[in-house]
Amino acid sequence: MKLKNDKGKVHFIMVAGKDYVQHEMGINAANTLIEKGTITESKQFEGYPICVDGKYFFEGTISKKKRKAPASPEVEPEGASEQG
Repeated sequence: MKLKNDKGKVHFIMVAGKDYVQHEMGINAANTLIEKGTITESKQFEGYPICVDGKYFFEGTISKKKRKAPASPEVEPEGASEQG
């Protein structure tokens, strides 16, 4: 997740009752909200994928970390357990 920094500010959309308000806030204030809130990915507003507590939608990008596939268990060669 990376906020789009515009001269120390980030654009956001906030839920205000049944309406939405678009504004900007300081990057530090946005980071504080993100640290204390619950983050989800949102597609509700194009360009604002970072949703905090279902109330704040921040402009930025969400990077999806690629997970390594689990290592396959080692397979014993045929007949190896019969030797001995």
